[in-house]
This record gives sequence, structure tokens and C-alpha cells, in this order.
Amino acid sequence: MANEATKNLTDLAEVFKALGHPTRLWIVRNLARQEMCVCDFVAGTGEEFSAVSQHLNVLKKARVVESEKRGKHVFYKLVYQCIPWLIDCMEVRNEVLQLSPQEQLAIAEQQRQKLIEYLKTLPLK
Repeated sequence: MANEATKNLTDLAEVFKALGHPTRLWIVRNLARQEMCVCDFVAGTGEEFSAVSQHLNVLKKARVVESEKRGKHVFYKLVYQCIPWLIDCMEVRNEVLQLSPQEQLAIAEQQRQKLIEYLKTLPLK
């Protein structure tokens, strides 16, 4: 039986599970720039419409993205604006691990400051 501390992390774990596919990571990264419709994802990934739709459903169920129907098209937007930043940080992890602990700490602090500045620019809901 899970304790209260792990129960409180259930929703967050669902977000990380939803990000566990390269196509979904691609979708999230591209949504950081702008809202997009399903046709944009199909064109960008080269996957079939049905596959993209399934990926979007996984992201939507985990509340990573929200959708809005406009005419015949459904547009998606990112809920967690920090996820693309996290993806970028994780991509450079192997390069950072080659550095000294002091250099790693300095880079981590720079990234933290960048994230804080970025989050300050986001509109409050």
C-alpha cells in the first residue's frame, strides 16, 4: 500500500509516463512554440493520423495538452510550459556529466535561472 507521499505524486507520474514516447516528446517540444492542429503533427512526424491521434489522447489524458475545436480542426496547446525546457536539459545530460562537479552545479544554476525567467513571462491562468 502506497503512503501519502507517493499517492500525492500519482498525477505527476502520469505526466512522465505520457512523455515516454519519442513522438509525444516531439509533439510537446513543438507545442512550446505555438498551438498546432493534428494535421501539423501528422506532417511533422510522418506518422498516420490515427497514430498521432492516439499520442495526443495519451497526452490529453495526462493533462499535458488541452484541445480546442475550431471549425473542422482541433488545435492543441501545451499545459506544462516547463516540459520543453526539461527535455532540453535532459538532452545535454551526457555532455554535462563530463564536467567537474563545480561546473555541473554552475550549469544547473544557470538553467534554474533561465527557467525562472521563462516562467515569469507566462500568463497566469
